[in-house]
Amino acid sequence: MTSPTRGMSPLVAAWKQNFHLATGGSPSYTKGLNLHRNGAVGQVHAAPGRLSAAVGAKKATHKAVLALPELTTAQWHTLADRLADIPQAVADLLANRVPAAIADPGHARGTAIVPGADEISFSCSCPTGHTGRVCDHNAALGHAVADRLAGAASVLLGARGMATRSFAALLRDRLAGADTGPGSLPAHADGTVRADQLYSLWANRPPHQPAPEYDLDTVTPVTATLDDPPAPCPTSQDLAWMTQDAADRARALLNSTGTGVAGQPHDPLADAVRILATPDGVRRLTDVARTTGHTPSTLRTMMIGYRYGGPAGAHAAHTPTPTPPATLEQAREAIRASRAVALGSIDIIDGTLTDTTAGLQLRPGPDGAWFPFTSFNGEWRPAAGSSDDPSAAYQAARRARTARPAAR
Repeated sequence: MTSPTRGMSPLVAAWKQNFHLATGGSPSYTKGLNLHRNGAVGQVHAAPGRLSAAVGAKKATHKAVLALPELTTAQWHTLADRLADIPQAVADLLANRVPAAIADPGHARGTAIVPGADEISFSCSCPTGHTGRVCDHNAALGHAVADRLAGAASVLLGARGMATRSFAALLRDRLAGADTGPGSLPAHADGTVRADQLYSLWANRPPHQPAPEYDLDTVTPVTATLDDPPAPCPTSQDLAWMTQDAADRARALLNSTGTGVAGQPHDPLADAVRILATPDGVRRLTDVARTTGHTPSTLRTMMIGYRYGGPAGAHAAHTPTPTPPATLEQAREAIRASRAVALGSIDIIDGTLTDTTAGLQLRPGPDGAWFPFTSFNGEWRPAAGSSDDPSAAYQAARRARTARPAAR
């Protein structure tokens, strides 16, 4: 298998983590890895919303497909705006390379290029694949995609709905309309800068604007003057990203002061789950399980909840927030009124609204929102689409169930 370059390692790690969660611990995950290592997977093809390949096994060839949602136009613009603030990312994109920063949703204002575990669905021409469950063939495809990302990360951009060149053009448009350029390009460890990267920045520089005059001292971020510390410490760029992340979260906390919204700040448990949800965080799972007293399975579910709803989503994935019976009853009636056809009853069970027939559940979160869940192999899995409106959250749960059918 191809060893990922240092820059693409976060992208590969994020895909491996989410794909492993998507398989739900199926034995096909390991069998697919063996198929991939034996060269059973053909050329990986990317199209908007899907990754596919022919997989040979037992004298038969099957077409395996991984379906994942395309990013919206607004998400692509948000991603371009954030990456435009990172000189190295700008240089890579304008040279038609995928920057490593794109792998971390914390650096892209919540827009993750790697789909979440519940956003990956399976199909295959084999009997198991026809049911929408993971099989050996689409598991092998998932491992092949991880290998492909190590050297050609653009395959994931294509599956999410935009080719690398198109995304670079979007970034050029953004830079052309900016008042200031993307800044100077950070040098490599030996003090040099690649010529193609430097040219990309120069060729796409915005028109010159006279600098405004301020009666303020120039402030240079401390991280801009740091040399990389010895391994295994974070690089100076990583420190800059961590500092920016801390500043963004501090600003969010300040903006929420006085709003009365509960559950938004990161308490110790939610912050531990936040770290686990990062591309490299899963390796700390055993330590976090020991220190928090929660099982790895519970923490994995909370990780999915965190990706969909932040700290409140993580806590809802663990346990529903105690809610007055009258509030639960009002929410149940709102859902009943919104359904065109009532095929099953909605029951109030342990502080949740549960539609056992459809395999759907809503849990109240500490922030006052309703969080959707779907039944998966006898467990409740978080889904995207939390809302203050219980009927809207119920519809989100139905969409998640339709996108990923499974045994209830």
